[in-house]
Amino acid sequence: MSGVAPMQALTESAQKGKAKTVKHTPNVKRKQHSRSKPGKREQVTFDEDARKEYLTGFQKRKQQRRKVAHEQAQLKIRDELRKSRMAAVEMRKKQAAENVRAEKLALGIASDEENEEQEPLQEEHDFENEERRAHVTVQEFDLDTDWSAPLPKIPSLPPSSRRVAKKEQSVRTSLKRAEKPRINASKLSGSLTGILEPDVAEAARADKLFKDDPVLAMPTHKKRPFSYSTAAERAQERFKQGKRNHLAAEARREENRKRVKGGKKKRTERANK
Repeated sequence: MSGVAPMQALTESAQKGKAKTVKHTPNVKRKQHSRSKPGKREQVTFDEDARKEYLTGFQKRKQQRRKVAHEQAQLKIRDELRKSRMAAVEMRKKQAAENVRAEKLALGIASDEENEEQEPLQEEHDFENEERRAHVTVQEFDLDTDWSAPLPKIPSLPPSSRRVAKKEQSVRTSLKRAEKPRINASKLSGSLTGILEPDVAEAARADKLFKDDPVLAMPTHKKRPFSYSTAAERAQERFKQGKRNHLAAEARREENRKRVKGGKKKRTERANK
């Protein structure tokens, strides 16, 4: 650069004389996946049976879901019914106990304090599931009691106020029915004319009620009694009927011939006169 002018160093001739510098990069081998080695590539296989079942089983799966939902709903309904029955049983027991306590108070058998202090000797519970029902009685354990002996029968309680009221209502209803006036059978004289108005009763007693009505007064055809006959009997009956018809037709033709002859004879007599 010292022997070359400053401006000449920028010319093409000066630049051509310079040697180009090339950067050498280290040899880096790239990893290449060999396609010849088996097991390296992932393969996707389809189960044709499972695929076919999935593609054709939409309606079946829908029906199964509906069936499961219906069964669950039925279980819920049964559970609710069981709970409602248990609640009704408990309510009836409480109501019966209240009725007994009220009747005892009315009769002066026991007081409120005695009923409150007295504890129940035994408790009854009802258990129910889908298959069976169970009635369980819980009572105090006594060592002196012979448990092999049969349990004593529970004494019948006095009737509740509801039953008493219902019985009284039925008695009052029967008394009201007994007080109603009865219709005299002699006035009926075997028909309903006894309780009808006089004009209507007279019309009902008439022998020919619809005599003047031409439509209602038409005679009714008497039904022939049904009788079963065989094929041979029916054929014989048809033959006899045809023979009778033939004889009747011959008689009509003979009568017509006589009538025609008589008419001709009368005309000839008139012509001769």
